[in-house]
Amino acid sequence: MLQPLIYVGRKASRKDGQARRIAILEATLAVIVQEGIRGVRHRAVAKKAQVPLASTTYYFSDIKCLISDALTYFAEKHLWMREKLEHKSWDLLNEWEPQWPLEEDKNQLIKDLSDIACAYVSAKIIQFDECIIEMAFQEEALRNPQLAVAISRLNEAMLNSIERFLKRAGSTASYADAHQVLGVIKWLEYQYLVKLSANHGGKNSFNSHGNLVDAHFKHIVTVMITNVVG
Repeated sequence: MLQPLIYVGRKASRKDGQARRIAILEATLAVIVQEGIRGVRHRAVAKKAQVPLASTTYYFSDIKCLISDALTYFAEKHLWMREKLEHKSWDLLNEWEPQWPLEEDKNQLIKDLSDIACAYVSAKIIQFDECIIEMAFQEEALRNPQLAVAISRLNEAMLNSIERFLKRAGSTASYADAHQVLGVIKWLEYQYLVKLSANHGGKNSFNSHGNLVDAHFKHIVTVMITNVVG
């Protein structure tokens, strides 16, 4: 992250307090999955976490504070997915770069990058509840300025990471291309989440490796990668 998100609620000094604080944040995420951000209330979270109501108000003085820290906690939990995507992409680029400018090598790089991107999107949308949480935070950011700042930082970090990669890969418009890549990825995530929801989870939509089985999906990603790298 460009500027790491910070926790704004009261910190816990003892281990049992830390465990209770995490239980409250986990319960907050669970409430968001079931009822959306608007369902997050101290009493509802305390009930879900099986802790006294006083515990939620002790660590989080108001709902905005609780929601903000739930986002930070959620982002930290899922940072590994973005880091895995970055490492795979950079390793692949470093492997292929010395062999340029042979056209067949560039085509193979595009294919391999498309496979990585498809695997990333598939890995995200198969975690249906986590996607619901992420999108709920994004929607709430339109109403909550504090949350909007945090979401903007996360988006900026992702854009900067993509832009650096595309510039190294030879893009002459890396800033615009980074927006194109992130925009297409987020749109695909949303579209296929809606399809999975209509299909009641749609586990048959994924192969044994956890990748989405859809020819249009793979084609869209490949065209996108070709436009920004090829």
